[in-house]
Amino acid sequence: MHPEREDQPLPYEWCVGIDGGAQQHQVSVLDRDRRRVGERVVDHDGARLARLADWLWTLSAGQPQRVAVAIEVPRGAMVEGLLERGFHLCALHPKHRDRFRDRHRVAGAKDDRRDACVLADAVRTDQPSFRRLHLEEPHLFV
Repeated sequence: MHPEREDQPLPYEWCVGIDGGAQQHQVSVLDRDRRRVGERVVDHDGARLARLADWLWTLSAGQPQRVAVAIEVPRGAMVEGLLERGFHLCALHPKHRDRFRDRHRVAGAKDDRRDACVLADAVRTDQPSFRRLHLEEPHLFV
């Protein structure tokens, strides 16, 4: 996958923040008016990640291009699976996420739930700060 900076923000209906962990991921979904639509804790296994994609697909009424997903790690099974389903994934460096977190609360311990919400809100308000991810074309050797 290669990142690409987008000059013009796309009109997203839903903004998703995923705070990734080794065993579980915290997911927060906001609508374009910053209302919390839903949140989940998703175990890091194939079946659970597929259910996450199904949930987001249902939320978007089968229009994944209307969903911006903010994530820190721009690779992995979850990233590839969501990209293959047509969702728009946007990567943000963890240091940038920390600055966005300061908008919500200056001090405090790391909180996965808050970080997922911060990521969702940041992609809603500051899309140019993110790098849009795309699947690379497969390289075939003949």
